[in-house]
Amino acid sequence: MEKLFGSALYPAVATYGPCNEQNLSPRDVKLWCRCGLSKKQPWCDGSHSGTGFLPLKWVVPERPQTVYQLCACKYTSCAPYCDATHVNLPVDVLKRQRQCQGMHIETVKLCTGCGWVPDF
Repeated sequence: MEKLFGSALYPAVATYGPCNEQNLSPRDVKLWCRCGLSKKQPWCDGSHSGTGFLPLKWVVPERPQTVYQLCACKYTSCAPYCDATHVNLPVDVLKRQRQCQGMHIETVKLCTGCGWVPDF
């Protein structure tokens, strides 16, 4: 969860589970999506524009791994790595979205107050 001017920003949930990334080169610089809107998950494609979110600059560790499990729900406490927060997240997300529901404008691409994304 991001903070902007002291308020919490809730990202969209891209997927309730990790992205398994392979063949990453040590020391490569990647931009991990924090908003959940990117069509290139888990990487940023610029979809965050106008949301208050910025991507996380991540350097692939020097010690290579075969597979990196990167967070796709965007609620991990150890970004960009998956910490299994997605397991219990659906209940929290649905509750937050129900409480915020009447305030959504269809032309907004992301409600950062609850993580709601309109169906386009």
